[in-house]
Amino acid sequence: MHRNSERRISRALGALAAAVFGAAALLYAPAILAAPSGGSSLPSTTPQRQVDPAASYREGLEALEREDYRTAEKKFGEVLSVLPKNPEANYHMGLAKIGRGKTKSSVRYFERAIRERPSYTEARERLALVQIELGEPDEAREQLDAMKAQLEACGAGDECGAGRRARLEEAIARVEAALAGGEQAARGMASRPAGLFAQPRAAGAERYRDAVRLINEAEYEAAIADLYAAQAIVGPHPDILNYLGFAHRKLARFDEARRYYAQALAIDPDHLGANEYLGELYLELGDTQKARAQLARLDALCPFGCAEREDLARLIDRRESDRRARR
Repeated sequence: MHRNSERRISRALGALAAAVFGAAALLYAPAILAAPSGGSSLPSTTPQRQVDPAASYREGLEALEREDYRTAEKKFGEVLSVLPKNPEANYHMGLAKIGRGKTKSSVRYFERAIRERPSYTEARERLALVQIELGEPDEAREQLDAMKAQLEACGAGDECGAGRRARLEEAIARVEAALAGGEQAARGMASRPAGLFAQPRAAGAERYRDAVRLINEAEYEAAIADLYAAQAIVGPHPDILNYLGFAHRKLARFDEARRYYAQALAIDPDHLGANEYLGELYLELGDTQKARAQLARLDALCPFGCAEREDLARLIDRRESDRRARR
């Protein structure tokens, strides 16, 4: 862990709170938290663009809450225009399609959410219910079997956490009941996704803070769960996506890490932390040339120097020194 990381993560937390949750949420940002380098040392702001994915996401959630499905469809469409593979946006777009009576059209959005995040229980449950409603019980049983396999993989201990275990058990029970009750029962369940929308934004700041603490403790799986929860509340934000990339990289899930960094940079190409971490990912993959390209990007973003640039430069130098020593 780098010596200057405490100041940098405090700034990153404050920037996220200010940018996404409003000034009041700064109360949720701790004065000092140790965490890995790569959190923005400058405020993480989204460049001027027609679509702010986090704002559109929140507006979509609010529209779902008041059953304004046309607006919800429009707002999640805006998110997907920037981040077409974002699991939360795809899942909620599926819900908006159901609300508008476009049940068959919802399938591809739930499928994409699951493809991008196989552990997305809500998406698997909703897809199974829709498939039953559409007269496709065999396909629904595939989702049921997948959830049962995930529950079994949790083991008898606390590998998945009590919350995830309970959510899997609930989803399995609902899908089994729908299969027993037939298309009409599934239709009623699929059309009532109550309790999933518009949680207080401060709750998202709290989950983000918890995730950073867990990252600092090297509890990466638990951190990922909290980051997913934060994103489900506030939508795609580059700071959240950056730390999702970091946590997945620490678990050697390099493809997932790359996707999260790409999403962060699609929203904010100048995000210092995501540019640095992407360079670190390339180093871990043995691609020094691409790591140096990220260093050049940071040189352009930090004409007077910044911690992210210095950290990446130091890692590149160390990697090249080690390589020379092995010759």
